[in-house]
Amino acid sequence: MKDRPKPSRATVLHNLIEEILARNDGQIPTNIEGTDTYFNNDEDLANALLLRWHTRLVASLERGLVDDPEDRREAVIEAWRHATRIYSGVRRVIDEMAEDPPTDVVAHAVLATARNDWAAMAIAAGLASDIDEPGARVGQRIELEARRRNLAEQSTASKPPARSLLGTLMAHLVGRVLPRVSTDSARPSGSSGAMASPQDSGSVRHTTPN
Repeated sequence: MKDRPKPSRATVLHNLIEEILARNDGQIPTNIEGTDTYFNNDEDLANALLLRWHTRLVASLERGLVDDPEDRREAVIEAWRHATRIYSGVRRVIDEMAEDPPTDVVAHAVLATARNDWAAMAIAAGLASDIDEPGARVGQRIELEARRRNLAEQSTASKPPARSLLGTLMAHLVGRVLPRVSTDSARPSGSSGAMASPQDSGSVRHTTPN
C-alpha cells in the first residue's frame, strides 16, 4: 500500500485559505495538516497571507481596468471592493493583525503590504507614477472610500456591520508613527526580505473549529 503523498507548502496554504474563506471570522484555523511543517513561525504564515492578498488585489485592479474605464479612480475603488468580496476571510484576518499585531514584525509587514496596496491603487487610478509615500497617501484615501462604501452597503442591507478597519486604519495606520518603510522592504515577499524571524515571537491568534 502506497503512502499518501505529503502536501506541498502551496497546497497547505491553499487549504488554509479555503478554510479561512469558508469560516470568514478573522481567525487562522489550526486544523490544517502541514501548517506547522511548512511555515516556520507565525510571521512566515502572516507574510504568506499578506502576499496572497496583495496578489488578489492586483488581479482585481487589472480586471477593473481591462476596458480602460473613463473614471479610473472609481474603477479602482470597485476593484478593491471586489477583492474584499472574493477574499473576505483573508482580508478579515489581515484587519485583525493590523488592529492587534502579535509582534512588531507582523505590524511592520502589515503596514508594508498596505503601503504597497495603496501605491498600486494610486498608480492604477492614474494619480501616481511611482511606488512612493505621496502615492501611498493617495491610495490610502481610495481604500478608505472603498471601506466606507462597504460599510454603507452593509448598513443599507440592515445587517450588523462586519468588523472593519475604517476606524482602526485611521488610528493605527494613518495616525500611527512607524518607521519609514523603504521600497525594497515594503515589497511583499513569499519567503524572505519582508519578514525576518524575531528573537521573541508572539503568536497570531489561532482557533480550532468546534
